[in-house]
Amino acid sequence: MPRVRRRMIGMVLGGLVLLQAAGLAQRQPNFSGEWELVEALVTGATRDGAASDQPRRTTSTTISGAPFNCGRGCTITQKGQTLTIDNAQLADIPGRNKTQPTPSMTFHINGRQMMVVDSFNWDPPLEMPVTARRDGGRIRIDTAQQGAGATLLWTQLLSLEEGQLVVVTTSTRDGESRWGTTFRYRKR
Repeated sequence: MPRVRRRMIGMVLGGLVLLQAAGLAQRQPNFSGEWELVEALVTGATRDGAASDQPRRTTSTTISGAPFNCGRGCTITQKGQTLTIDNAQLADIPGRNKTQPTPSMTFHINGRQMMVVDSFNWDPPLEMPVTARRDGGRIRIDTAQQGAGATLLWTQLLSLEEGQLVVVTTSTRDGESRWGTTFRYRKR
């Protein structure tokens, strides 16, 4: 095959790959909106330490140590590769001054590690390493912390299902699953 013809075929195929990638990027969901909690479920160890794989309702709306917390509701703005959470209603945390606003949190969805201030433990501020990236049609947020001689890992998957924001959080300690939560939100 002549060299020019091979080059043209390569350029056409390369263009098709770029068009396909652009189409996939356009189909990514946008998580922007004002969200309010409709359901909170937990699985894993109960307060008495017994293991349970059955989801059960919980009154908890926040997760200490996990970077993403919307609480009873929040406003999410997604622009390009950034996801910002504002007005997170975390006032159900014991000792929280309900008149103080919860600090905004911005994630960069590019797979690079960054430091964020934990929205749960912000007085005094606690910085944590976070990696946020796309995982198919979801956003995956990971953080790991060393504490009490163990490695704690939180993985959070944000997805849109039937018009609802679904946030699934799993926690592992030294590779063993501890518990998980599923919070469902609807747009206000």
